[in-house]
Amino acid sequence: MKGETKRPIEEEMESDAVEETDEDTAPPTHTSGGKKLYWYAVYVYSGHEKKVMGNLKRRIELSDSPHLFGYVVVPSEDVVVQRSGRSTKTSRPYFPGYVIFQMVGRDHDLEKADDRDFIAVTNIVITTPGVRGFVGGRRDPAPLDDDEVARILFTEESKTERVRDIPFDEGDPVRIIDGPFANFDGVIKEVMADRHKVRVAVTVFGRATLVEIDIDPLLKT
Repeated sequence: MKGETKRPIEEEMESDAVEETDEDTAPPTHTSGGKKLYWYAVYVYSGHEKKVMGNLKRRIELSDSPHLFGYVVVPSEDVVVQRSGRSTKTSRPYFPGYVIFQMVGRDHDLEKADDRDFIAVTNIVITTPGVRGFVGGRRDPAPLDDDEVARILFTEESKTERVRDIPFDEGDPVRIIDGPFANFDGVIKEVMADRHKVRVAVTVFGRATLVEIDIDPLLKT
């Protein structure tokens, strides 16, 4: 906002803390100035959705144009993970690699160079750490279909819980039985229960290498 001291970009990448959206509150349809808000999406690296969501929220808050945005969300589902006889509830994106948000659209009555609001919001988004690009075009992206977004964000499916068994722990010796590393032996270094994956240390060409794989093609040894 005007008059505030803006933090360096590097600081925005340090924190994973994000503000969660209250799904019981309906998203706004227009800005305080009466402009219609549209839904857009950006590509991000899988596994970094919440970090990028937090980066984008902070970038919007510290900009001169927070009034031109609405909700910023990562569509997620609750998953109950069972490990070693204990259940843990966690949240994971069910559209990995995307962050969805509201902002003003392009004013087609103006020349592109004169549409200052649209230029401002797209610049804020595209320069946010972790954003790889807009879905539907880099500098003149097309908005998402409102009905499709409503189905994605506000259906009961997004609130269901699924039980998944993770039969491995860090330090377990395993053998990979399928895929490019089939018949490799290794040791589990990290269990990513929310993604149903593990990182396994295997020896490739005489060097220890970490590989990320699903738990399905693994056997304990």
